[in-house]
Amino acid sequence: METNLAGKTYEVQTESGGKWTFVASYNVKSQAIQQAQALLESHKYSGVKVIAESDRRGEEVIFNEQSEVTDKGLTIVPIDRSPRCDSLSDFYQLEARLTAGRLLRQYLDDAGMTAMELAFDFGRLKMLERDDKLYIGALARLASLQVDKDGPEKPADRQGALERLFNQLKDNAQKMMGREDLGAAVRDRGLQALIDKVNGEAPTDDRHPMILAGLAAFMGEQGDWSGKAEAVIGLLSPDSSVAAQAYVDEALAEILDGAQAVGELLGGVADAATGHRMLVQLCQGRLPEVKNPLSCINELNKTMGAFELENARSAILSRVARGIGGVKPMTREGREGERTALVNLIRNLEDYAGLMGGPQMAEALTLRAKMALGGDDGDLSAEQSVSKIVGFLPSLPSRAGYVLDLSATDTGAKQQAAIVRNLAQAMRGLTGIDALTGGGQDPAMAKRVIDALNDKIAAAGLPGDLKKTASATLAKAMNAVAAAPAEDPAAVKASANRPQEQRWDSGNAKPQAPAQPPQPAQPVQKPAAAAPAAAAPAKPANGKGPEQRKLVKGQILFEEGDPGNEAFLISSGAIEIYRRGAIEQSLATLGPGELLGEMSLIDDQPRAASARASEDSLLVVLSKESLKIRLQRLEQTDKVLHRLMGVLVNRLRGMAKTAE
Repeated sequence: METNLAGKTYEVQTESGGKWTFVASYNVKSQAIQQAQALLESHKYSGVKVIAESDRRGEEVIFNEQSEVTDKGLTIVPIDRSPRCDSLSDFYQLEARLTAGRLLRQYLDDAGMTAMELAFDFGRLKMLERDDKLYIGALARLASLQVDKDGPEKPADRQGALERLFNQLKDNAQKMMGREDLGAAVRDRGLQALIDKVNGEAPTDDRHPMILAGLAAFMGEQGDWSGKAEAVIGLLSPDSSVAAQAYVDEALAEILDGAQAVGELLGGVADAATGHRMLVQLCQGRLPEVKNPLSCINELNKTMGAFELENARSAILSRVARGIGGVKPMTREGREGERTALVNLIRNLEDYAGLMGGPQMAEALTLRAKMALGGDDGDLSAEQSVSKIVGFLPSLPSRAGYVLDLSATDTGAKQQAAIVRNLAQAMRGLTGIDALTGGGQDPAMAKRVIDALNDKIAAAGLPGDLKKTASATLAKAMNAVAAAPAEDPAAVKASANRPQEQRWDSGNAKPQAPAQPPQPAQPVQKPAAAAPAAAAPAKPANGKGPEQRKLVKGQILFEEGDPGNEAFLISSGAIEIYRRGAIEQSLATLGPGELLGEMSLIDDQPRAASARASEDSLLVVLSKESLKIRLQRLEQTDKVLHRLMGVLVNRLRGMAKTAE
């Protein structure tokens, strides 16, 4: 367990049928008590308790109350869309399984299984069928969603067809009960062995269900959600086939689509905003390592970073979007806390051509911004909300991608004027490789941005003539990229052989002079409290003036997720802003006179990206303490503070448009 400064953790447990079950662990007593009281008020458990644990005092029950169970049984969870299923094979497709998982979430969580496992569990399917309220309600809901309102088919007819398909599903599950060899193949020799076995003995149409049956049997042998996830990611290796990766991707997507599973994987989190941020980082494989985890979260994070698991990634982002798009507060810190949390999420969600999560995320953020960014006089309008979010996105491609995605949603359809205006402003600046890549000179990256934006244009809910105009603008930008001179082969070779990235923090040994090749970074021991002042970063020779920091090419200034205690003004050289992940993304390259890291002085949030010197550089350092001092002497001339205020004004200008 992760401990707090007092060395205590607080574990919440619930009682059902005389059995106590772990729910979550917290570092803060009040959060654990609050969770316990909420569980008690749900009347789903006969008892709830909180156990405080410390190395000094051991375990101590600090909350233990009983409740009358008045829960009226399982019900279907409302959903608003469903793929049409006309054959048994349609039932086995991922989209249909995810739909069933959401519709039957309470039933599946109670059983601790995914929809894939349910599809091959004959006993559970029979139990579901006997629950008239749940079974008939599920079929009726699916039928209503799968019927075209303007078509000849009636919901009752569709419901009858779905019931016949359910009977076929039961029959196949019963048949698969005798195929214990399928699950054994996965358990004993791995997923690829199952795939090879099925491909060698079964007709083409039967292969997919049989592979799912073997994988479902293997997952069913695991314990909790974390155990399932850990077992599934253990089936992957660097030499896994495309087919094996695809099946693991689908299995993880089903696990990660459930709130109970995600809660178990994350462990106790302070609030919804923290959980959302962790999930966004997890889907990219860049979640900071969790110390003493209660689940396989670290292994899952490494897997998400090492493999292209798009279905699992989409499931995570969809869960985040559903959470953001609701009305429940994300923090317990009032409007200011909500604003800070939202801005931090937008930063983490920014992609090279929009926001991760596509239209669903764009709409969720827009709706959340209406509440979180409003003032004392009430919520923002949707148009104001769009302008606010655009103002938080630093690059033109991300602004264009956001409004294009939003245009494909119901919210965007009602705000077409605002979308067209913001899209036009972004597109006017996309004239060359610099604007497409944030200052970089990578034609391949520029093409990726253009391709992504063209896909968004095709799916946008905009008039055809506007789509053509936007596509034509990107075509001109692509021509400019194609006309750009090829990179110097010598420069490419030098870049490939650039020094290994190094990291230099306050108090660490200084880098060697640029003329000497940097040595590999060694682990740095934290200095004792009485460390001599000589270890501080370099200052001008006269001992006066702002603190300065020198970097040589390739050295790390800070990394994503680090606490932000300083801002930097570039005196000379260049600093690249980038994000790590399975594929490193270059966001921007800043030069002399530009500022970076300044927002961390304002909102106390971790760094949203990493920064390194792309050439030998000299930086002026502005700390939080320095900022306080400078604010106390505003009557004096201060170029650093003047530059900082200028940047802040520019960033805030987008938020102030609606007030003009």
